[in-house]
Parts: sequence; structure tokens; C-alpha cells
Amino acid sequence: MFGQRYLYCGIESVAETMPAIVEAGLGIELVFDDTTNIWPQIRWENLLEDVDLIHEAGIAAAVQISLQMLMSGLEFARAVRSPHLVMHSGYVPQYSPKARAKWMEQFCRSVEPLLERAADLEVRIALENTYERDTSLFAEIFERIPNPALGMCLDTGHATCFSQVDSVEWPRRFAERISHVHCSDNDGQDDLHWGLGKGGVKFAELLHPLRSVGAFATVTFEVGPGDALSARDYFDEVIRTL
Repeated sequence: MFGQRYLYCGIESVAETMPAIVEAGLGIELVFDDTTNIWPQIRWENLLEDVDLIHEAGIAAAVQISLQMLMSGLEFARAVRSPHLVMHSGYVPQYSPKARAKWMEQFCRSVEPLLERAADLEVRIALENTYERDTSLFAEIFERIPNPALGMCLDTGHATCFSQVDSVEWPRRFAERISHVHCSDNDGQDDLHWGLGKGGVKFAELLHPLRSVGAFATVTFEVGPGDALSARDYFDEVIRTL
């Protein structure tokens, strides 16, 4: 039901985080927070150093990047042999209905060519739930974009602290589109990225719908390096009970 597991890591921290990742037997999910490490093109020299570190360590890799950088990010995802690339929609819940409709049109137009390129590179795009208050935005996106190259990244922490509907509604509604899962814990109020089991995230309930539909998803532990081993063990225990 669940495939490769990763620890998330900012692109600027690969070398210092690598020992913890290797010790835990995990892969690495590379996070790009802005354009600094993509442009100008000369920075590919720096990125290729990270590619060498990952390949030498013999670990799996995934890539998380913002929409504006996806075209360049897709090339990098392919370079590190990532099966997917995680993106945020950039949607703001405070949009008025008119602004929401305009945003939806622009988003769908922008994503289509990216999905075409992703298919060429055999990299699936996984859209991550972030600040959405309910599942309606994702439901409309998936209805308008049936392309299988667009999957979903279920963020368990975001579903718990930002969603105004029961967090379990996310996997219940989109289990068949979920190809990747971000796991971290929190207090239900803020996205704290605590170690698994340290807060109120309902991991067993959130993961069970994926088993029900026979989904196969990779997993990233969005916790600090010091919590990597305990997150791995906690997750293994949870899925044994499903």
C-alpha cells in the first residue's frame, strides 16, 4: 500500500542532513522554497553537487517545489530520479467567489502544459492540500483536470490544522488520486511539524481510506532529522494496525 519513504530537507541542507537520512534508511524529499536555487542557470552546478551526493548515498529522492518553478523543477526531479514532484496550488482561502473563479481558470491553463512535460519526463505532479478550508477546491480541480499525471499529495498536518472539515474527509474523497503523503504531527492549531505521535493527527484514520481503495503511495516524514527514526517506527506501527 505504501512505497518509498522520505525525510524532507531544504535544498540548502542536503549535506548536513544526509547522515540522519542514511541512518534511518529513508529517501530524501528536496524542498525548494523559492527561486534562489533554480535561477540563474549557473546554479545548476550547485544542484548537480546535490545530485552526486544523493546518487553516491544510494537513496531515493523526491522533489517539492512551487508552481512558478515547475518547468525547471521537473528537469531536476528527473535528474534525481524522483517519481513525483509536489506542488502547492497557491490558492488563498480569502479569495472572493469572483476571484476564486478567475484563479481556477488561470490555474487550469497553467497546469496543462506542465502536465504534458511531466508525462514526457515520467514525473507525476502531486498537488498538496495546504490552507484550503474544505475539499471543494480540489474536487473542482480534479473534475476539470482528469489527466492522470496530476495526483494528490495528502498533507496530514495541513488537513488537521487548516481544514475546517474533518481531516479524514480528504483521504475519503480523494484516495484514488493520492500518490504521496506528507506526515507530521501538530496540536490542531498550527503546522508545527512535530514528530509522529506527539500531537493530535489521526494517522490511522487518515491512512485507512488509501488501503480501502488499494492505493499505492509514497510517504515523506516532514519532521526534523532528530525525529526521523521515531517517525519511521511510528508509521510502521500504524500501518500494521490498518
